[in-house]
Amino acid sequence: MIKKSVPIQHLRTLNEVELFVKRDDLMHPIISGNKLYKLKYSIAKAKNEEYGGILTFGGAYSNHIAATAAYCKEEGIQSVGIIRGESTQPLNPTLSYSKSCGMTLSFIDRTTYRSKDDPGYLEKLKEDFNNPLIIPEGGANLEGITGAQEIIGAQCDEFDIIALAVGTGTTLAGILKALSPHQKVIGFPVHKHATVFEDVIQIDSELQGYRQNQYSIEGGYHFGGYAKWNDALIQFMRSTYDEGGLKTDPIYTSKALYGIIDMIQKGSFEIGTKILFIHTGGLQGIGGFEQRHGFTIYAS
Repeated sequence: MIKKSVPIQHLRTLNEVELFVKRDDLMHPIISGNKLYKLKYSIAKAKNEEYGGILTFGGAYSNHIAATAAYCKEEGIQSVGIIRGESTQPLNPTLSYSKSCGMTLSFIDRTTYRSKDDPGYLEKLKEDFNNPLIIPEGGANLEGITGAQEIIGAQCDEFDIIALAVGTGTTLAGILKALSPHQKVIGFPVHKHATVFEDVIQIDSELQGYRQNQYSIEGGYHFGGYAKWNDALIQFMRSTYDEGGLKTDPIYTSKALYGIIDMIQKGSFEIGTKILFIHTGGLQGIGGFEQRHGFTIYAS
């Protein structure tokens, strides 16, 4: 069951700056954080129009793949996941869960995967899988941006800064379009060579030059690149959980939270600033991370 509302939790006060977190990770164990918002309008479109379900793309540990599978099961529609790389048995926790939700998994090599935006390839997929609605990797479409605008609302208006992890930039774009005039959004890319707005402008042309004074990109907190990590990041995750009961994942949310706290400690914000960190979910990925690396992040 998807929760309709989540708490905003005070996390800590540093240098007379208050940091809060919007617990969108609590909406659902899998369809959590920004995933629900990015998928909701595509799911509705697939149900209301003549589509044979949903087809989307992702890696073997993709939060987006798992969330799509769960959401489609919840809504009673078919789902297909085009997975980058060869199939290995047994399936990892993400793919095993997705399959248990009824998702059809189709594994393709990395060269073919690069064709995921090619119109000819997409037409073939429609023919092969009963004319599904195709959602780009990470939910990066106009429907995703529209849904992400709903992440912040009147309950978030008291905050000066909105902070979040950035993958495709879809969620950042939606939040930017929903900001009040006094607010600013800070994005922390998890990719080493993230192009963020250059990418989302291709989706939504309205973003060209949009509110340039209301957003910034902090690219120094990716810990070496996508899915890279070190002992300091893991220790940060553990201490954050021990202090306030907040779990983050090692790919997205931990890096962004580390980044905003580091900026506060360095005096980047005025005294009295109120910052809201958006927990974009993704906790399902912890199991796969632990399996790959052979250790447990959280004791419970």
